[in-house]
Amino acid sequence: MSYSTVAASLVAASGGILFGYDMGIISGALLQLREEFKLSYLMQEVIVSSLLFGAIISSLFGGTVIDVLGRKFTMIGNCLVFAIGALILSFTPSVTVLVFGRVFLGLAVGLSVVAECAYITEISNPEHRGKLVSLTEVAIALGFLMAYFINYLFILIPHGWRFMFGISAIFAFGQGFALLFVPKSPRFLIIKNKPIEALQVLRRLRSDEDSANQELSSLKHHLSSEQNLGWKELCSQKNNLCYRLVIGLGLAFLQQASGLPTILYYAPVVLKQIGFYSNQSATLATIGAGVTKMIAVCISLCAVDRIGRKKLLTIGTVLMALCLFFASALNRPSSVLCQEDNCDSHGENINFTDNEYVSNATTEQVSASLPVSTCLSLVCMLCYVAAYSISYGPVTWLLLSEIFPSSVKGRSIALVVAANWTFNLVFSFTFLDYLAKTGIMWTFITYGIACSIGLLFVLTVVPETKGRTLEDIDSSLNELSVLQELKLRCASSVCTDSGSPRASYEPLSQGPLPEPALCTSSADSHTESAI
Repeated sequence: MSYSTVAASLVAASGGILFGYDMGIISGALLQLREEFKLSYLMQEVIVSSLLFGAIISSLFGGTVIDVLGRKFTMIGNCLVFAIGALILSFTPSVTVLVFGRVFLGLAVGLSVVAECAYITEISNPEHRGKLVSLTEVAIALGFLMAYFINYLFILIPHGWRFMFGISAIFAFGQGFALLFVPKSPRFLIIKNKPIEALQVLRRLRSDEDSANQELSSLKHHLSSEQNLGWKELCSQKNNLCYRLVIGLGLAFLQQASGLPTILYYAPVVLKQIGFYSNQSATLATIGAGVTKMIAVCISLCAVDRIGRKKLLTIGTVLMALCLFFASALNRPSSVLCQEDNCDSHGENINFTDNEYVSNATTEQVSASLPVSTCLSLVCMLCYVAAYSISYGPVTWLLLSEIFPSSVKGRSIALVVAANWTFNLVFSFTFLDYLAKTGIMWTFITYGIACSIGLLFVLTVVPETKGRTLEDIDSSLNELSVLQELKLRCASSVCTDSGSPRASYEPLSQGPLPEPALCTSSADSHTESAI
C-alpha cells in the first residue's frame, strides 16, 4: 500500500470529522437552545430533525452530482457547504434561521459519506480496502468525540451554542484546501474516457508500474462490459440491482432501527433518564460514549479485513441486543410516566425510573455516589455504543461502497443513503414522544427487538465481500439472489441434519457459488423437499 493511497484516503476520510461533529454537537447545544429560545417539546425535535431533512434532499440528487462532477470536486464543494452552514448556525438570530441553517448543513452531511466512501473504495486495492474505507467511520467517531468535548467546554458559557456550531467551519476550510492536492478517482476517469490520466493516477497510487498497468487493463475491460444503467434500472433485474438494493436498504433501515444514531442525538436526555440529571454531568458522560466509539471503531478498522464484514455485523448485532435488554431490566418504570403533572417544561420526566433523583438537579444536588443501577446502565450504554461501532457503523458504509456497479455507484449509494436519512428522520422526530409515552425501559426493549430482527437479516441476506476485488464482487452479485442464498443455506442445513457431509459455504468468498444440491445421494430427496 503506497503512501499516496494512504494520504489521499486520510484526506478524504477527514470529511467524516465534519459529519460526526455536526451530527453530535446538537446533543449539547440543545440543552442551551431550549432555555434561550424557550423551545417546546415539538420544536426540539424539529431542530434536531431538520438536519436530516436536508440530508435526504442532498441524497436524492447527490448521486447524480458525484457521477457527473466526480468524487474529488464533489467533496471540495461539499466542504464549502459545511462552512457556510456552520456560520449560519453560529450567527442565527431566531429559531426560524436556526432551522434553515440546520437544513442547509444537512445538505453537506447527506452528501459527505456518499462521496468519501465512493472515492476511497475506488482508489484502494482489495487487500486494504476495508481498512481504508473504515477510516471514514474513525473520522466520524472522532467528530462525535470532539463535539461532546466542545459541548462540555461551552455548556456553562452564555450563548456557548454559537461557538459549538461555528467551530466546524474551521475544519471545513481545512479539509477543502487539503482536497485540492488529492488525485481523481481512476475509475471515474475511465468512465469519462480519460485512460491516460487514469494511468497516471494509478502509477501514483500503486507501488509499481506493472500493478498500475494491470489494474488499468482490468478496469477498462470490466467497465466496457458494464451496462450503462439509469435511475429506472436501479430496481430492475439488470445486473441483479434489485437484490443489491435489498441488501443496501435493509442495512440502512437496521442501522437506524438499532437506535444508536438517535440516542446519540439525544445523548444527554437519555443519560438524564438513567441518573445523570444536571446538564454538566450529562454532557460529561457523553464524552465517555465518544471515547468508547472511537476505540471500538479503531478495533473494527484492524479487524474488518481479517474477520470479515458479515462476522462483524453478526457479533455487533448480538452484543447490541444483549446490552439493550439488560439496560431495560435496570431501568424499570415508576408508577407514573411522563404526564402533564410530572414533566418539566421540556417534556422530561421528573420521576422516570427507580433512581431517587430529580431531572432538574444540579451537580451539587446530586450525590457523589451514583446508584448501582445508574452505573450499570452507563456500562450497558457504552458497550452498546462499542457494539454498534464495530458493526453497523463502519460495515454498512463499506458494503454499500462494494456491492454496486461503478457506472451507477453514486446514484445507487445515494438512493440507499436517502432512505437511511429518511429512516433516521422518522426515528429522531418521534424519539422524545415515544420515550415520554413508554418510558426508557420499553424504548430499550424496542431497539433490542429491532437488533434481533437485524441478526436474522444479516445471517440470511448479507454477503461476505472480504478479500475480493470489486470486479469479482460485481460478477458474483450478478448471479446471487436472496432466494439462492436461502436455498443454499437450507440445503446445507438438511445435509448436516441427515448425517451427510456438509459442503463448505461462504457467500462471495470463494468465487462462483455452488449449486444448491449439496448432499450426497443418500440425502438428495431430503434436500429437494427442503428447497
